Amino acid sequence: MRTRLNELPRPLALVVLGLTVVAIALLLLVAMGRAPAVPADAATTVAPEGDLVSYQRIIERLRGGADYYTAAHEVLVADGYGTRSVFNWRTPAWPLLLAALPPGWGQGVLAALALGGLLLVYRMLREDGGVLVAGLSMLAVGISLGGIAAPSSVVFSEVAAGTLILVSVAAFGNGWRLAGLLVGVLALFLRELAAPYVVVAIVLALREKRWSEVRLWALGLVAYAAYFGWHWWMVNQQLGPMDRAYGDGWLQFGGLGFILATAGFNGLWSLGPVWLPAVLLPLGLLGLWAWPKGTLALATVVVFVGLFAAVGKPFNAYWGALYTPVLMLGLGWAVAAAWEVVRLR
Repeated sequence: MRTRLNELPRPLALVVLGLTVVAIALLLLVAMGRAPAVPADAATTVAPEGDLVSYQRIIERLRGGADYYTAAHEVLVADGYGTRSVFNWRTPAWPLLLAALPPGWGQGVLAALALGGLLLVYRMLREDGGVLVAGLSMLAVGISLGGIAAPSSVVFSEVAAGTLILVSVAAFGNGWRLAGLLVGVLALFLRELAAPYVVVAIVLALREKRWSEVRLWALGLVAYAAYFGWHWWMVNQQLGPMDRAYGDGWLQFGGLGFILATAGFNGLWSLGPVWLPAVLLPLGLLGLWAWPKGTLALATVVVFVGLFAAVGKPFNAYWGALYTPVLMLGLGWAVAAAWEVVRLR
């Protein structure tokens, strides 16, 4: 097992490790001085209960026989959402699935997906990095997915989509390209914020000239465009004089502070100290870069992190669930890379 760091001249490899330490130190300073992720006046923008309770109420109304768009409109208006933007309405696939299942079954579905993803992760990394790397990364990813143990987590479509993104990355890494593609498209149907992952996968397929895969991605995008177009039309049928738009947009340029907030929405890792994301983020990125076959995972995390530097309001920190399980794939590789450099060779 050799990492990309081991392929560099030793002085340059030490520089890379040094830059990682500097990045951790910088992010620690930001983390320790960062204000709470949700400002005290958040109630003027969204109801104090936030997205979690709002969508719990929507799901309960669906179980009572209500139409999704009628139920969503009533709850979102009552809770003060800017309903004139279609992007403030979740697409219906995940809430409808949760409402169709008996209470608690949605959590079971996510847990089964997470377990399948962990098995795929171990199989993928066992071949690439050996038992130690596979075990450490599997443990790190398992802790990230462990948030599914909280019943409320199932309500967040970002958690479901992030789990599917991890499964897709692991399927690609095991050579099961069709499965990876289909799971990636499914993640997009659950949450449009999975689009950066889909774009990364398409760009890599184009770079590697996998034309049949590109065609399948194109078909998936056409299907999604039809689905989202129908969603947009249904939302507009609900709008009336009670609907309003937010005074500000999604471009908030939250920078490092918001990036750390999203990195902190990371399953059971979130129970750690406030500074923990400042350590995990650079180590995860180092490990994904050091992993010789980690291009898809690395590009996915980098694109999400870059996007969230500019896009997202302070209370959207839970968007981090889309990329943090993939980020945790890098921890085992970070340990292996550091060991290769610091040991005598």
